[in-house]
Amino acid sequence: MRAVKGEKTVSISPQDIGIRAAIHLLSRVGYGPRPGEARALLSRGLDRWVREQLEPGPDPELETRLARLPTLGYSLSQAVALYGSDNAQGLRQLADDFTSAKVIRAVHGVNQLQEVMVDFWFNHFNVYIADGFARPSTPSYERDAVRPHALGRFRDLLGATAQHPAMVFYLDNYLNTVARSVGGRIVGGINENYGRELMELHTVGVDAGYTQDHVIDAARCFAGWGIDNLSTSGRFVYRAQAHDPGAKSVFGLNLPAGGGKDDGDKLLDYLASHPQTASFIAKKLAQRFVSDDPPPRVVDRAAAAFTATGGDIREVVRAILGSAEFWAEGFGSGKPKTPIEFVASALRAADAQVSSGRAVGAYLQNMGMPLYSCVPPTGYSNRGADWINPSSQLYRMNFGLDLAGGAIAGVAADVRGMVRRMGGDAEDPRSVAGTISAEIFGKGLSRSTLDAASRVAPGGPVSVATRVAGLCLASPDMQAR
Repeated sequence: MRAVKGEKTVSISPQDIGIRAAIHLLSRVGYGPRPGEARALLSRGLDRWVREQLEPGPDPELETRLARLPTLGYSLSQAVALYGSDNAQGLRQLADDFTSAKVIRAVHGVNQLQEVMVDFWFNHFNVYIADGFARPSTPSYERDAVRPHALGRFRDLLGATAQHPAMVFYLDNYLNTVARSVGGRIVGGINENYGRELMELHTVGVDAGYTQDHVIDAARCFAGWGIDNLSTSGRFVYRAQAHDPGAKSVFGLNLPAGGGKDDGDKLLDYLASHPQTASFIAKKLAQRFVSDDPPPRVVDRAAAAFTATGGDIREVVRAILGSAEFWAEGFGSGKPKTPIEFVASALRAADAQVSSGRAVGAYLQNMGMPLYSCVPPTGYSNRGADWINPSSQLYRMNFGLDLAGGAIAGVAADVRGMVRRMGGDAEDPRSVAGTISAEIFGKGLSRSTLDAASRVAPGGPVSVATRVAGLCLASPDMQAR
């Protein structure tokens, strides 16, 4: 096969095509290859790996790693009762365990697609962890509302997020009540926040054509959906006396008076199955897996799968991964990585062992993407190009160099040992660069990066393997997936 790379036409052997395809799959469906993983995947079969990713099984080794994080299994009520929103020391432990778990799952998890989808959906249904009650409730939100449905039915995911106290608090729905007279004064009132974001961000999209009246009536559907107590148990509760009992009309759905809690449930049913939702979700998923500006044919194919299966997320992803456009991206320029994609892929490329994510989280904050800390409900941008800027690039370079040099707390990386395990000469810069190119980039490391790495001179306090690996991990080649 002959392919165009830059301004030159280059030949790609059948074996290299297979390796490139395996690395592409690992980089788009997961967080990138670990050394030796692409060849192992190729020998087992790409189709088999995709099927396994779409039907994730147990991962006992990962569970053993996560068992070392003491607060990870705390229920929502436990976390709220123990830490509230002002127990700084307890909340720090909760946050450290939570962020460490995310990094460990991304780096060490066998079910890579599941971790990518949990990240995708948390971002889609974003909550901001540093906001009062959200501090103790966000870990439960990801574990109990997002993770179980990441590859399930969209309606189930939508309902779980709508009713989780972290979302109820974040978008102020606990303040959303029918106005009533108490002691001669009017108290309460409809809060539009959740009704608006449900339509604009979670389902049909901002350009669907709904009106402000539809937003107000959507909010009225969820009046009375609240939280029992913000400082003790933090459980979801429906208060009938706070609900708006009147008739409602939302974007084609007409609800008679007296509906109660099921006004909200019926609206979720309606929006989850709406054709505009199918298109909106399909485009966002295609943007994640294919390109920043996905081809319309891929979006249409994914939307058709969404509609035909009643919003089965697994089948929508399967339709995208089965498209010619997805595979063609494996021989293109690549989609720029977001900071979390870059950091996770670099850790995997270095065959790193992660025990704590605190220091990694600090790097992500410097890159502009602190974990679980996007303030607006839009979530972080899904477009890789939006993350390319001089400041972020500098921190990415520093991360790559520090990772190879063993300078990141909670992370152990033996690049010399990794090169030797892959059959390379850890003292020869060309061999080190060539090994990394073959194992991580499918022999796709650019000539400029290979030349720069090959000029590393032996000697000095830092090993050749460390310096060459640092250059490769900090290179422009590492910025795209």
